[in-house]
Amino acid sequence: MPVQHSKASLHAFYADALRNGRSTGEQLHAPVSARFRALLTSLPADIPRRALDLGYGAGAYTIALAKAGFTVVAVDQAPAEPLLRRLSPHADLAERVTVVESLIEQYVVDEDFGLLVAKDVLHYLSQRDVEAVLTQAVQSSRSVNVHYLEVFTGISRTDAQGGQIHIEGEARYAPETLSRAVERIYEGWDVTVSWDDHAEQDTRSGRTYFEATRATVTAVRRCRASAGTTTTKGREAS
Repeated sequence: MPVQHSKASLHAFYADALRNGRSTGEQLHAPVSARFRALLTSLPADIPRRALDLGYGAGAYTIALAKAGFTVVAVDQAPAEPLLRRLSPHADLAERVTVVESLIEQYVVDEDFGLLVAKDVLHYLSQRDVEAVLTQAVQSSRSVNVHYLEVFTGISRTDAQGGQIHIEGEARYAPETLSRAVERIYEGWDVTVSWDDHAEQDTRSGRTYFEATRATVTAVRRCRASAGTTTTKGREAS
């Protein structure tokens, strides 16, 4: 029988890690990925320069978006103070960022964001909440829009004794379930999905405690596109 961890305990863990700079397996303070940097340099020229970062964490993606010239709304239940401290020495960046300390599923997406980013956070929501948030964003799209998502599927968490751990209310997507949801939500958009294996180890024991298949989804709404396409790339080693 899997051990259930509450969302409250998860929130407390990440709040402590962010406030105190503690190391975590997912490297909260790591810079943005090469894949995301490449996306920023290849965006459509006419994309609105307003972005939504769902799950800002330590703020790396929010800051990268601000540096790229976007005004950013950054949403997370994580404490805002660590991100605000990182922004405070850079007045030009800070004035472009609005931080909203809120559960992602309670944030209403009701404006046209040129770029939406959700990295390694949606798997913590229920499937219903994931699809509701993304559907809101799609329905609010009025111009050229790009959505960039990194979502863990097929998650396996284990404790030191090898027992399974589940997080209360998490989506627990299988790869094929997420693929179907993406196709349904982004109907008419140009969609590319790539997959890679992901694992996290305990730095002291070397024990692997988290394994998953990560989907990287890039969905593009082009104003004049009459129909979208879905491309699935082969799995890449992480």
